[in-house]
Amino acid sequence: MAAPLPPPTRRLVGLLLVLSGGLLALGLSLKVYVSVYSWRTVGLQSQSALLLSVNLVGLLASGLLMRMGLRMRRGITSRRNPNADEML
Repeated sequence: MAAPLPPPTRRLVGLLLVLSGGLLALGLSLKVYVSVYSWRTVGLQSQSALLLSVNLVGLLASGLLMRMGLRMRRGITSRRNPNADEML
């Protein structure tokens, strides 16, 4: 297993993850807007309307990327104890 990153590097990587997630969310939200507009005008026959669900999954992934970056910047580790008697 790899050694943990030092705190300054961890904060930098977290910042880069938040930035990349934000830019990805911005780009995909514009693509979703175009897809919804195309779906309303042309209907289900347009190709961009068919990719609407893929773009929405990409928006979800960008949110998770930003969440991971924020957790890295804050230094929060959520290591789960496999022997703990708890519900997930």
